[in-house]
Amino acid sequence: MNLISKTVRWMAILPFAGSSFFGYANDGAFRVNGNQLIPMYETDISVKKEVLSIRRINSRQAEVDVYYEFFNPKDSKELEVGFEAFSPSGDVDAQPVNGGQPYITRFSVSMNGEPVPYKVAIVSDSLYYVQGKFKTITIAEAMKEGEDNDFAGFFYVYHFRAPFKPGTNIIHHTYTVDLSSSVEENYSFKYILTAAARWANRQIDDFTLKIDMGEFQDLSMEKTFFKTASGWSISGTGKQVERKTKYPKDEKDMLEFFVQNGFILFQQKNFKPTGELYMHAYNSYDFSGKSSKEKDGFDYSSDHLPFSIEDQDQISQPVNELSKKVLKNLPFARRGYVFNTPELKTYYLQQIWYVPDPNYIPDLRQISQREQEWLRKLQN
Repeated sequence: MNLISKTVRWMAILPFAGSSFFGYANDGAFRVNGNQLIPMYETDISVKKEVLSIRRINSRQAEVDVYYEFFNPKDSKELEVGFEAFSPSGDVDAQPVNGGQPYITRFSVSMNGEPVPYKVAIVSDSLYYVQGKFKTITIAEAMKEGEDNDFAGFFYVYHFRAPFKPGTNIIHHTYTVDLSSSVEENYSFKYILTAAARWANRQIDDFTLKIDMGEFQDLSMEKTFFKTASGWSISGTGKQVERKTKYPKDEKDMLEFFVQNGFILFQQKNFKPTGELYMHAYNSYDFSGKSSKEKDGFDYSSDHLPFSIEDQDQISQPVNELSKKVLKNLPFARRGYVFNTPELKTYYLQQIWYVPDPNYIPDLRQISQREQEWLRKLQN
């Protein structure tokens, strides 16, 4: 018995603007990516520290908060600094809003404790800043450029004048993004890390990445800027697993996180990113296989249930008492309940996300409202 249908996962990556551009077809929507702050021209200022925090604030949006410590070894100077954001593509409205990227809101920058005003330039290629001036295009030109393409051939640069004093300078900027999505994903987000190489030290001396997507979330991280699980941890309760994820035509090395509560943490000194951050919350988790030969039509070795609460609505109705019993216990299995019933114990020990917690005592009043509603529907 399959408790949920298997889905196909894909992502198209196209070269653009000296970095990476992410395109989705009509069954998906790429809304926005993040990007390291970059100097508009070469500088002797280095990045001593960065704390990048990504926090989901509702089912469709995340807040990005970036704290930087820069070091200026020379006299005071002003530098033009920019933040690049690609145009949306796929099943979205790509029309700029108030001259800016339509899925970025609440953009703010402060430097050494003082707010910094910024402007937004719409540009069509990577050579957009020449001799201290931006080579911009109009909104009408930008929209016309994207008419005959699956993706718009322009992007946005949020830029500002940054007054660097001698020594340490702190820049703090935040913004809210609409997360991308597709038929295969509940949400996804891309962040360009390699732009850090534009600063003098060609690295981030002390880098911290903090990802908080909420309770009972599974998140897949492609091995791009990292090769092993070293440096990664979960601050809270959860599990991380290294594995290969099968795509239609290839396999991707992934690090999978199953977070019951808390956040994901990556830390590294002398960080030289060679790839970008690609994070996905797939709307199914490698559910596969069925067997009519197993007792009661239930295949303990190949049936898998989702860890994410968002995914539970996709589960098909139980076909017998055993499968119904399994589904009724899903909220408690997520929290690590240790089962005594042999069938339930056998089944849940096969789940990649299951972490037994002998101290957990099940209580219907303590599970989420969404889980309670799902259980009520299951009774019908």
